Amino acid sequence: MGFDPPLVWARLDDATRAASWADTDFCEINYGNGNTERFIHRVLPLRVADLDEEFTFAVWCSVSEKSWEVYKAGYGGGEYSEQGCFGFLVDRIPDLETTENLPANLWYQPDGLRPVVMLHEGEHPLIRAQEQGIGMAQVERWASMMHRPPEI
Repeated sequence: MGFDPPLVWARLDDATRAASWADTDFCEINYGNGNTERFIHRVLPLRVADLDEEFTFAVWCSVSEKSWEVYKAGYGGGEYSEQGCFGFLVDRIPDLETTENLPANLWYQPDGLRPVVMLHEGEHPLIRAQEQGIGMAQVERWASMMHRPPEI
């Protein structure tokens, strides 16, 4: 399940949106005052109890300009000058308290695969879900909730 484009995109005014761009892997928002935000689409894995597979959210993370450039340079070929970077989750996962701005390490993957998001330690329910896993009932609940329009 995924989010496309980042949640912040829906909050942009027309002029900012016109000066910005987004595709399925990258988003760059130019605010016109010299400030630019950069986002990359990532994979947030959650182990599912009693299954040998993971449930994943395709989420957006904000990253620094340097991390953006490193990722763009290696994108497609899967070879990066660094193993990963720091970023912040910017999507709102349904059924959880706010998940925007959770800090994470982002690990680049070979062969054009999306980077993997590993949330930093903490008490947030999404962090615990990544550490401890989730049940199929939660997967089904999220699936039903993903068909609702996002709250802005």
